[in-house]
Amino acid sequence: MGCPWEPPQGVALQCSVPAYHPPSMGRRRASTYGSTRLITVIGNNSQVVPTVGLLVGGNIPVVVYTDDPHLEEALAPYSGVSVFPIAKDYTEAPPDLPDSPYIIAVNPDTLARQIRSWLPRTFAIFHTSSEHKGRNNASGFLNLSPSPTNHRKHLLRRLSTLRRVDKICDMVRHAEFPLILMYADPDPDAIGAALALALIMKSVGAQPVIRYTGEVQRYQNKLMLNFLKEPIERLRDSELEAADVVAVVDAQPGFWKHNPPNAHIVIDHHPVREDTKAVYCDLRDHYGSTSSILIEYLHEAGIPIRRKLATALLYGLMTDTADLSRHTTSADIKAYDLVHTKADLYFLSRLAKSVVPINMLDQISWGINHRIVFRDLMLIHFGEIQTPDLLVQVADSMLLTCGINWVVCAGKLGDKLVVVFRGDGHRQDVGSRARSAFAKIGSAGGHRTMGRAEIPLGGEHVDTTVDLLINNLFKRMAQKQREKFIRILRNYLHGPGPTEALPLITR
Repeated sequence: MGCPWEPPQGVALQCSVPAYHPPSMGRRRASTYGSTRLITVIGNNSQVVPTVGLLVGGNIPVVVYTDDPHLEEALAPYSGVSVFPIAKDYTEAPPDLPDSPYIIAVNPDTLARQIRSWLPRTFAIFHTSSEHKGRNNASGFLNLSPSPTNHRKHLLRRLSTLRRVDKICDMVRHAEFPLILMYADPDPDAIGAALALALIMKSVGAQPVIRYTGEVQRYQNKLMLNFLKEPIERLRDSELEAADVVAVVDAQPGFWKHNPPNAHIVIDHHPVREDTKAVYCDLRDHYGSTSSILIEYLHEAGIPIRRKLATALLYGLMTDTADLSRHTTSADIKAYDLVHTKADLYFLSRLAKSVVPINMLDQISWGINHRIVFRDLMLIHFGEIQTPDLLVQVADSMLLTCGINWVVCAGKLGDKLVVVFRGDGHRQDVGSRARSAFAKIGSAGGHRTMGRAEIPLGGEHVDTTVDLLINNLFKRMAQKQREKFIRILRNYLHGPGPTEALPLITR
């Protein structure tokens, strides 16, 4: 093949392709990047030089075939690079073409496909084109690496996260009593997020306290708090007024129907409430957990995540996303990858095997035996309950039943009706159902796959909760059908209840 261009003055260019001498096959240290196999670059666009620089930086030998005489000079500073000419129309393969992989660096897609037509049959053919807005690599080729546009987007996301962390730190840097608040009975996601936010605040010398407003009832949550050994306690009467910075995590101030906190910071993944206002708000209802947001904060700020915190964050993420199967995004999966290897997986395995307290078994059994099934819905009213965790446990379990696409479990807790929704997220949006049924008479909301409502009763009898449940849940149902459901549930509640748990006998 003749030379397609004249060599520049003072540059000795060999026009025939010499025999390729592979790198030494002697023993070398193992590398996470694989072997230093030769890579062939074919083309002339603006991506040739940065691509060669990327490869040479990893001590990977490169052969370049190009019709652009200026690339010879541009690549001269790089060692381990051989540049050879090729016909300008790229119609035929050069002699002694090395084996795959190949990187085609031309802009017209038709030219890229023409080059591929004479390459050996292999999957290892990449295409890298010059960056233009709205332009993608030619179809049928592998992508070598994220485009500069994607790199810039990633950098801008990182900078945005860092600005958020800086804002939080500025708000608490001189605070005397920063308070991190969790709603009611804190779940694992709230606990993990609160601890992560506390770590960010401590990085600038603040000394935050973490509080919840209800009572920790779920057995796994008690185990987690005992494992963490952090001073996480119930809110005292004077603390909310004394706090000069109040941060609410995994909730929004409107969740509190009475005396909602005047929050300065709100970080949450639940659907955004119209009444949520704060100096700093980070509300991401497309995320599967609040822990994912805080993991992102810590990672981008370079704040180390120790074992116990990683365990709490991972448990919070996994419980709110049902082991990454419910309302999960790529951000949640990335957060999972960041903390999974750091967490105490043995302790999490123990938690997974301690789901149902033994004193709850009879109540669960009673509820299952007194269910109502209507089309793809399973409905259970437990009457008087001691903990809403019973409703959660049963709703999660009953959703596994064939033909059931959503589950509603209700119970009277003190002077309020608690209703827990679970759905498959495909045929039903249970968060929307919870809001449409109960938002006007209580607190209600959720996602496609999970929802919850709490309705104040004002001293009403448990029988009233049956009417309240059926008439609001089935507003479009015929009156006779609603009355039938009400009679069935009242008969259940007036009949024998769950037996007292038998004492544990040990030898």
